[in-house]
Amino acid sequence: MGVDKLLNITYKQNALTPKVFADMRELAGWGVTSIQKAETAIKNTPFSIVAFDNDTVVGIGRIIGDGALIWYIQDVVVLPKYRGRGIGTTIVKHLINYAKANSLQGERFTIGLMSTNGNEAFYQRLGFRTMPNEDKGHGMEMYVFAFNL
Repeated sequence: MGVDKLLNITYKQNALTPKVFADMRELAGWGVTSIQKAETAIKNTPFSIVAFDNDTVVGIGRIIGDGALIWYIQDVVVLPKYRGRGIGTTIVKHLINYAKANSLQGERFTIGLMSTNGNEAFYQRLGFRTMPNEDKGHGMEMYVFAFNL
């Protein structure tokens, strides 16, 4: 059964729970996230947004950063049957607006993200540029295991 085109989507700030966070990441294909990791991630997230269709979570997103130089958009997920209806766009715009309102006023800063394969055009429509480009090289990442020294 598809989603009705006339949705009544509501957006709630900082309503992300560890279970919803872990479930949505798993639905996105990013593997299993333990509740402990989800709790820590949310605790260290200054702003998140959750999209609801009535009582059903249909999308999430969060932003992390230092408020001066850089912000990172993380974990933007919209349930597959709700995609293409502007929910992801609205989530990302909420995150961008949070960064604008909570950065040093009058100063330039960067918002970065790592797109999942195939979603680059979505972010480009919102003003993001792919890398490499004339200013930046390839994005990079490293997986690290924490341990006490």
